[in-house]
Amino acid sequence: MKLVVILNINPDRKCTTKITDSREFTLPELKISLQENLSDLTDHIVYYDNFGEFRKNATDHLNDFVINFDFGYNKRFRNMNVPAFCENYGISYFNPDPYVQILCQDKYLTKKFAENFGIKTPQSTLVFSHTYNRKLLNRFSYPIIIKPNYESESIGISQKSIASDIDQADLIVHQLLSDFSGVLIEEYIEGNEVAITIFDNNNALFLEEIEFVFPNLPEIRYKAYTSEIKQHMTIEMKKSNYLSKHETECIKQMYYSLSPNKLIRIDGRIRDSEFYLIEINANPGLYPKSVVPKTFEINGYTYKEMLKMLVLPLRH
Repeated sequence: MKLVVILNINPDRKCTTKITDSREFTLPELKISLQENLSDLTDHIVYYDNFGEFRKNATDHLNDFVINFDFGYNKRFRNMNVPAFCENYGISYFNPDPYVQILCQDKYLTKKFAENFGIKTPQSTLVFSHTYNRKLLNRFSYPIIIKPNYESESIGISQKSIASDIDQADLIVHQLLSDFSGVLIEEYIEGNEVAITIFDNNNALFLEEIEFVFPNLPEIRYKAYTSEIKQHMTIEMKKSNYLSKHETECIKQMYYSLSPNKLIRIDGRIRDSEFYLIEINANPGLYPKSVVPKTFEINGYTYKEMLKMLVLPLRH
């Protein structure tokens, strides 16, 4: 069995930006890190620069194991492309299944799913160009955060996405609706921002919480993990324990109903000692400095040990 890694290399090799025109590309450092650390785990690794290259050679990999980093572009269902393709061909793969990809790409539906497990979520409304009415903004207390409903990687979410009054909010909604189909208007939760990494390693559940420590800079008005921070700053992450036993149990139940034996990351905020789910990331980053690897590092695992834990059990 070979390990097949599908990347998403920008065809413009001079471009060193991860997010370009609302599309997420794979930076060279990810491939380098994977090559350096996976080579000791298996001698049989094949890398493809994009899903299209893999698709041409799919019949060579019917008995192999795929880990995907090409999440498509400009479609509500783009994250499910590779998992759905692998399902159709009977190829084993690392990422969560197509249903989970679709659900987690829809921030509004993700919250409704989580609420069924007793998990708190911010008040929110999903609007489209033909459904939006300024009066909807009267439902909220301010500030609120406004963001594309179907995007990830903080695409379309910046410090300017957080509105302190109705006039500002109305302007942001119109701006986003001109670029994105489906905009989520959401209560802004004041409080600590946390990320929970979950992975079931042969019935040994890894469920760990970390907190983001935001810099005190004038351009960072709100302590939220927006695109300015995510793409351009290195921030401190530290182990935290805000979740109550009840909240932890609710999250476990949701995980086992949603994506057992797969890696996911749950992002949320803590207000008045209560956890509010913001979104679920079905394809969390695996760059060495990304949230999931840092979570493993904080809990005593090297990057190589993390990859071994994530990849090897699923291949057998």
